[in-house]
Amino acid sequence: MGLGNHRRTANGPNKIASASSGPFRAAIGDSAITFDNAQIAAIDALSTPARHGYYLWGDVGRGKSLISETYFAAIPTDDKRRFHFHDFFRDLQAQIIREREPLERSLRRLLGNARAVFFDEFHVHDVADGVYLSATLKSLLDGGILVLATSNYAPEDLMPNPLYHERFRSAINIIRAELDVVHLGKGEDYRLTHAALTRGFGTGTWRTQPPVANDTPSIELNAAGHIIKARSVDGDTAVFTFSDLCTRPLGVAQYLWLAEKLRTVALIDVPDLATVDRDPLARFANLIDVLYDRDIPLHVTAAGEPGRLVEASEPPRDAKRIASRLSALKLA
Repeated sequence: MGLGNHRRTANGPNKIASASSGPFRAAIGDSAITFDNAQIAAIDALSTPARHGYYLWGDVGRGKSLISETYFAAIPTDDKRRFHFHDFFRDLQAQIIREREPLERSLRRLLGNARAVFFDEFHVHDVADGVYLSATLKSLLDGGILVLATSNYAPEDLMPNPLYHERFRSAINIIRAELDVVHLGKGEDYRLTHAALTRGFGTGTWRTQPPVANDTPSIELNAAGHIIKARSVDGDTAVFTFSDLCTRPLGVAQYLWLAEKLRTVALIDVPDLATVDRDPLARFANLIDVLYDRDIPLHVTAAGEPGRLVEASEPPRDAKRIASRLSALKLA
């Protein structure tokens, strides 16, 4: 059935949520993982069938991805879709512009017959995403589609910029009123204390060395109409300077393009992150998010340790998450 064929009901749990509770509990039990008290409380909350879905939020490294991925895998239907938040809204905006069609029709194209949708790493920095999000949530809920979302932020903190917060308030209200908001409480950051990742992004490295002069001529890459400069390209591996990717005004769409075309990225001439200005540092954070989410190995040569990020005068809003993700890189 299509998007419009699962109508929202005023009362009672979502049928897919009800059908998922038992398989989710069984999968958690079969995992043989020892969960802490806050994680157990979150698992209990997701085991209680919701009317429309769940918004699971908490600090980095607390197991949100593990718990939500286990839930998503347990949903007993193949009619389900998982999206990284950035990817979904990039594709949605492109679809609307390309086809010159209403939001509802573009959503149907992206979601197909989905009866459940999982948005991973829910965070809003682009006001356009915030505007589309309200309409998207309304459409999903009206369609009776089960929504599962994870975030590092409480709904009220998703768009902190006071210039745009009021425009995003309707989305916050929808999340609070319609989804079961589940807080995964404070505890151990398992990314920092458990075994390092052994594939993809986790095979990357962070090498600290004094900056050296780099006069390598650049190579221009055409990223869907935007020019990205690289120092070298060898098959699906490319080398960029910090200036190439973070000082220049690039956006998430260009980083997603790189992640789709490349299998390994090297970033050189990275200054001490504590000395970097706000905008380049925010772009660096977006770059790390995209490469981590797409599991692309990253090799960094920098003037300082990765932890210096949080000592910047204006660190990115997601500094804790970015520092946690950078901890997966092996110090060389």
